[in-house]
Amino acid sequence: MVRCAGCFLHQSKRVVNIIVNLCGIGMIIYCLWLLKKWNDGFSQMLVVTSVPQPWFIYTCLAIGIAVCLTTLYGHVVGNCDSSSSLCIYIVSMCSILLLQGGVIVAILFKIDWAWQISKYIDEHYKNFQNFLNFHLIVCRLVSVVVLVGQINAPVIAILIWAIGTHPGAHCNSPDQQERRNFAHSFLVPPNSPIPGCSSEFLNA
Repeated sequence: MVRCAGCFLHQSKRVVNIIVNLCGIGMIIYCLWLLKKWNDGFSQMLVVTSVPQPWFIYTCLAIGIAVCLTTLYGHVVGNCDSSSSLCIYIVSMCSILLLQGGVIVAILFKIDWAWQISKYIDEHYKNFQNFLNFHLIVCRLVSVVVLVGQINAPVIAILIWAIGTHPGAHCNSPDQQERRNFAHSFLVPPNSPIPGCSSEFLNA
């Protein structure tokens, strides 16, 4: 039997939140490791008088933290059946994603970090410079890919809001109720109510 669109969208939203959340955790771990490599590399360079601030690493780290917080917010909203809470989630997520996209463009792409890094590293430390330039590209790619993945969450939320927020409203056919009764009959006492069944169905 074909699964209803509402339940499929709710499950898809949960899966997207979990995958994006794992990406955010990976970004945090990666940025902390890269920040340690940055500090260790510049500490070995005696000719450097002042260590530059790695804002591209800080930006990637902040994006990872924001990703984890927004997916947690999405999990909380996913357990609510209110259309108003879902609408607030859609508006807030669109605002956060616009802000996040602006920060990515302004800091990771508009600033010439390769030139900034080359000002503090001479020809004796070319390997370290190439290492930083490579991970600068990785930070840009990861930030863009995660942003694209985050866009799926509000898109799915808009579809859920359009067809109805309650997933059980699409799954109350008699056939599905009989399957739910059969599944719960082995786990609950005979006189206990079955979750998800309406009173009209129980009295039928």
